[in-house]
Amino acid sequence: MDKKTLEKLIKILKAVEEAGKDGVWLTEIGKLVNMHRTTVARMIDRHLTEFVSQDIVPPFNLRMIRLKPDRDLIGIIRYLKVKEKIESVRNSK
Repeated sequence: MDKKTLEKLIKILKAVEEAGKDGVWLTEIGKLVNMHRTTVARMIDRHLTEFVSQDIVPPFNLRMIRLKPDRDLIGIIRYLKVKEKIESVRNSK
C-alpha cells in the first residue's frame, strides 16, 4: 500500500464515520470523496473489511457501509499507517 492509497482510505473512512450508525451507501461515499463507486468498493473489499460492516440490499445489490461498533477512526488510521510502514520496509529489502 502506498501513501496515495492510504490517503484515499482515510477519506473513505472519514465519510463512513460522518454517516454515523445509519451508514452510507457505497455510491454516496464515491460522491463524497470524488472517486468512482467501483474504486471505493474495491478499496473497501481489499483493505477495510475488518473495520466496516456491509449490508447488501436486494434486489438491486446496493451496499450500505457502516463502521463496526467497536471500531474508532483514530485506531483504524493508526493500524493502516503501521501496516503501510511495514509493507514499505518489506518491499525495500
